[in-house]
Amino acid sequence: MSQQPPPVPNPYGPVPGERPARPPLSGPPPGWKPGDPLFGEQRPVTQAYSGPPPGRGRSPRKRQQDSDPGKFTWWDLGATLFYVVGFLTGLISFLVLLPPINTLMTGNEVQQQQGMFAINAISYGVLGAITLVLSAAALWRSIKAFAYLWWLKLLLVPFAWFATLLLNFVLIVVMLGADPQTSENQVAIDAMLQAVPFMAAVAVIAVLGPYVEEYFFRHLLIGKLSRYINVWICGAVSVIAFPLLHFIPALFGLADDLTLVAVVPYLTMGILITVGYIVTGRNLFYAWVLHFFNNFMSLLVSYFVLPWAEDFEQQYQGLFWLTSMIG
Repeated sequence: MSQQPPPVPNPYGPVPGERPARPPLSGPPPGWKPGDPLFGEQRPVTQAYSGPPPGRGRSPRKRQQDSDPGKFTWWDLGATLFYVVGFLTGLISFLVLLPPINTLMTGNEVQQQQGMFAINAISYGVLGAITLVLSAAALWRSIKAFAYLWWLKLLLVPFAWFATLLLNFVLIVVMLGADPQTSENQVAIDAMLQAVPFMAAVAVIAVLGPYVEEYFFRHLLIGKLSRYINVWICGAVSVIAFPLLHFIPALFGLADDLTLVAVVPYLTMGILITVGYIVTGRNLFYAWVLHFFNNFMSLLVSYFVLPWAEDFEQQYQGLFWLTSMIG
C-alpha cells in the first residue's frame, strides 16, 4: 500500500466556520498533577451533601438547663440536724434566756409577741446564713439557669398563686363545704404581726423563712436526693413533708389542728412549689421566688387589707383566710 502524503495547509487560510484541527496529545495537559484524572476518565463520585459543616447554619434550639444541686455533704447533714433539733424539738425557745428577749417576754402582751418574733428572727437569721453559705454555688447556678425564659417564669408566679387560691376555695368551701380553719402556726404568726412593723415581717417571714425551707424541702429533699431516687418520688415526699412542718404541735399531741381543711392550703402550696422547682431544672432560686411571693402577698393582706376590710370580714371570711395563709 502506498503511503499518503501529509496534508498541505490551505494557502488561503482557514475556511470560515471550519473548526481547526486539534493537534495530537503529546503529553499531559498544562497544570496536570499526579493523582488528577486523565483526559476521558471519570472523576470519583463524591459523598452526598449532609448539611453545613459544624459551626455553620442554624444553632441548636435552647432548652431549660438543669441547675445541678450537687452532692450531699457532711455540712448538709449538720445543717439538717441543727434544723431538726432546733426547730422541731423547740430548743430555739431557750433563746428566751437572753436578757433582751427575757425582758420582752416578761412584759405586756405586745412585748411578748415582739419577743417571740425576735426568737424567730434570730433563729431564721442564723439558719439563713448557714444555708446561704452551703448553697451559694447551687444558688448561683440556678440564677443563671433562671435566665432562660425568665419573663415567662415571672409572669407565671402571680398566675400560679391565684390559681392555688382558687383551687383551695373550690376544694375547701365548695367540695368539702367546710368553714375556714386556721392552724396553730398561722394563729401564732397573726399574733406576732400585730406587734412588729411590716418591713421586719417581710425580712423574716417573706425572705429568710422561705429560703431556709426551700433549702431543706426542695434543694436537699428533691435536688440532691434525686441523684439516687426518681425526682418525682422525691417530689412526692417533699409535698407530704412540707405541710407537716406547720403542724409540729399537733404531731406531738399538743394541738388538735391537724385536719384536712387546715392541711389543704399547705398541701397545694407544696405541690405548686415542687412542680415549679422540678420543671425549671431543680431551680432553687425559682422555688424561693414562688415561696416569697406567697408569703409577701399574705403579709400585704394581713397588714393593709384586713384592717381596712373589717366590716366585710364575716362576709368574706373564707377569702381573707385563704389569702393570708403564710407557708
